[in-house]
Amino acid sequence: MPAGRPPTPTERKRRTGNPGRRPLPEPVVQLAAVATIPPVPDTLGEAGARTWDRLWTAGQAWLSPTTDLDVLTRLCEAHDEREAMRDQVAADGYMVSGSMGQLRAHPLLSEIRALESQMTKWESLCGFTPTDRARLGYAEVKRASKLEELIQRRQTRIQGGA
Repeated sequence: MPAGRPPTPTERKRRTGNPGRRPLPEPVVQLAAVATIPPVPDTLGEAGARTWDRLWTAGQAWLSPTTDLDVLTRLCEAHDEREAMRDQVAADGYMVSGSMGQLRAHPLLSEIRALESQMTKWESLCGFTPTDRARLGYAEVKRASKLEELIQRRQTRIQGGA
């Protein structure tokens, strides 16, 4: 992974008037959407299966069942592991007895943080952050101006009354 500051999202560059004056990509590139969501792998539990459906639905336009299946499977399995670890911490409490009887933070807390860090990397690889979607050239967050909102409301009223 390259060192240095992460790239500035395109939507932020547009919002600030493109201070670097470099050419900006077109706002959205349409990709062919996946026709159907791949079946949930047998290795997934409840949390992983929910995440599988949610992520494939959200990323249907840019994910490929041919190339992204493995990383999404690992990400969803990690959701199952995270839920199991959090359940164990909830059952044991955040503080547990150490080897000398002293209170200490539950050892699974550091494992959860490490797993969450890895999950964030997998989410990023799959384009589930605004910066990554912009880098893929897929999406750009664009807030509607007040004028655009007014025009849209007026068009909706006209179509509703016609």
